[in-house]
Amino acid sequence: MNTRNIRTLQRNKAKKRIALIVILFFLFLCIVFGIYFFATNYMPVREIVFINNRHLSNEELKLLVNVRKNDGLFSVSNSEIYHRLKKSPWIKDAVIRKELSGRILIDVIEAVPFAILSLSGIPYLVSKDGVILEQMKEGTVLFLPVIKDIAPDKNRDAYEEALKFISVLNDKMDLSSKGNIEITGPRPEDIAFNIDNISVKIGNGNFDEKMEKLKFVMAEIEKRNMLVESIDLRFANRVIIKPVRQESRAEQTEMENGSRKKKKK
Repeated sequence: MNTRNIRTLQRNKAKKRIALIVILFFLFLCIVFGIYFFATNYMPVREIVFINNRHLSNEELKLLVNVRKNDGLFSVSNSEIYHRLKKSPWIKDAVIRKELSGRILIDVIEAVPFAILSLSGIPYLVSKDGVILEQMKEGTVLFLPVIKDIAPDKNRDAYEEALKFISVLNDKMDLSSKGNIEITGPRPEDIAFNIDNISVKIGNGNFDEKMEKLKFVMAEIEKRNMLVESIDLRFANRVIIKPVRQESRAEQTEMENGSRKKKKK
C-alpha cells in the first residue's frame, strides 16, 4: 500500500472518530435533556420536610417556599427556594436537598431572640445582629434586656453600641435573677441601664472592664448598706457614685411608717 492510500485511510478513520464523538455528545445531550424534561414535568413533589424550625411553623415555612405537592420537583431551583426563605427575618440560613423520591428536605437555621426593642411602648424581638424579628405577642414573658426608645434608624450608633453591651451583659450577669434590664441613651456615650433600682451610666466601649468595676462597686454598696441613686462608669480612672438624697430617705421612712399604721388599724 502506497503512502497516499495510507494517508487517505488515516483521514477516513479520523473523520469516523470525530463523527462518533459528535454523535455520542449529542446523544448525551439528548439523555440529559430527557432526564431534565422528565424530572421537571413528570417527577412531582411528594413531600416537603422541614427540620430544626422552632419558631416558624411548617405551614408558615410552606407559604414562604411556595412549592406545593405535585409541582415539578425541579421546576423551582434550590437557589430560588433559599431566597424565598430568606425573606423572613427569622431565617438566618437554610440547606435544601431534593431527593429523586420526590421529597424536598429543608434544614433551617432560625435567628434567636437576643433582646427586646421597645419603641413608643411597643415591644419587638430583635436578633443579635439587630434585625427586628417581629412584634411581641401580648402576654409573652421573656427575660431579655430591653433596649428602650433607641430607634435603629434614627440612633443607629447608639443602637449598635447597645447590642454590643448586651453581648457582654449576657456573659457577665444572670439576667433571670434581675428581671428585665432597660438600656437607654440616644447617643453611644449616653448608654445607661438600671439594676436593683440604680441607674448605671456605662457609656460606650470597654464593656468587659466596666462590668468588672460594677461587680466590685455593687459588692461594696451591699457591704456598706448604702442607698445609691446612680453609678457612673464612663471615666477611665474613677467611678462616680451618687447616693440617694436625704429627703428621699425621709420620704421612704415616712411611707414605711404610714404603711405600718394602716396595718395596725
